[in-house]
Amino acid sequence: MNKWIFVGIIFIATAVGAPYGTGLLTEQEWGPAIDRLNAEQPYMQVQTTRYERHFFSSDLEGELLLINPETGETAQVGFVGEVSHGIAGSSVELTPVTEGHELLQKLFPEELPRLALQTWLWGTLEADLNVPAINVTDDDTGETLNAAEAYGWAEVSDGGDQFEVNLKWPGLSVRGEGLKIAFDDFEFSQDAERVVGEVWSGEGHMVLGRVEIKEGDKPHVELHDLEITGETDPQSGKKRLSSQSTVSLESIKVDDRTFGPHKVELALENVNVEAWDKFLTVIADVQSANQQMDPSKSAEALFRQKMMLAQQLSGAARSVAGSGIKVGMPVIKLETPEGSVDGHWQLSHPEVPEDERDAMPLVMQQMTGELELTVPVALIEKEPSLIQQVRGLVQQGLIVQDGDRYKIKASLSDMMLDINGNQMSVPPLI
Repeated sequence: MNKWIFVGIIFIATAVGAPYGTGLLTEQEWGPAIDRLNAEQPYMQVQTTRYERHFFSSDLEGELLLINPETGETAQVGFVGEVSHGIAGSSVELTPVTEGHELLQKLFPEELPRLALQTWLWGTLEADLNVPAINVTDDDTGETLNAAEAYGWAEVSDGGDQFEVNLKWPGLSVRGEGLKIAFDDFEFSQDAERVVGEVWSGEGHMVLGRVEIKEGDKPHVELHDLEITGETDPQSGKKRLSSQSTVSLESIKVDDRTFGPHKVELALENVNVEAWDKFLTVIADVQSANQQMDPSKSAEALFRQKMMLAQQLSGAARSVAGSGIKVGMPVIKLETPEGSVDGHWQLSHPEVPEDERDAMPLVMQQMTGELELTVPVALIEKEPSLIQQVRGLVQQGLIVQDGDRYKIKASLSDMMLDINGNQMSVPPLI
């Protein structure tokens, strides 16, 4: 047989047979992927009610349940999907079902939001989201909702251990009688790589050009150039990590008064990755247990459960501290109409030999720290509930009044706290 005929037969067989294999693999992976999504966040639950696979394509239907984790309130939206099977992957296009949802029909009378997914056999997922522009007017109230087209994309790879997300929303405004809420130029981006367990490294960036809020007789508020950045870097062969975050706001305008800029920095240094992962896991367990406390249990059983969780949390915190850590806010600068609030603080704990960490009697024993903060007197006097408390602390020497400012300077060492020259012992934190 001519070799080119043989190659042609192999190519045709692959082109015809590959879609069946990718379709089968897509169906097998769809369920576990949805289960992971449902398990890893409390805000929504996805349920697939039908998945019908054909040779070159599949059809699916399901429901998206949006959840407010604080109140338990839910909103349900159905969706349909079309899956196309290719040689090296499958594409999925999801759209909401508007039948029976008057609000969706009103918001999107011509074009529906669309989520397109592309999966590849080597484990990469690409996603594109498009939400059409919205222009709605309520004929009864005159209220209007105008939103620019929003769009974003994401890529998940390495079995979910790497991801990159980008989202842009040029703006939105809501107007009604005595009401205006608007924002412009929202952008969000994040790339991350799993270090171990629930510990991730990477960078994140969010900007919001302007936010405007006006309601009735309340002050007219505008925020300009809000920016949040964060970066987490693994070190020492991914055994340690450091993280820095910054929140900055160029200005706040309240009626005719403008003040700013504002900036707060948060730093986490030299954290043991294994201990930090254990600490995050215990916190998640505590939150889950608090949300799912069995009301049928006796008060004694609930008390024992809470004590067990508290001990686990204490042990995890001791492990983080004993592994060595430094945390703080190197920069605190907030501008108010009464003047600026300036300061910084830091806490650190040295590394303890690994064979001695379980026997550490006190977390506070070797902890050191410092705090400096100055606040305008006029700002405190605006809050009647604070005036007497602060004046009492001034009389005790724990706060110093220097002209038109209150000042605190404190340091922690050897379980002794020095506040403006006043020494006091610190109770141990077990």
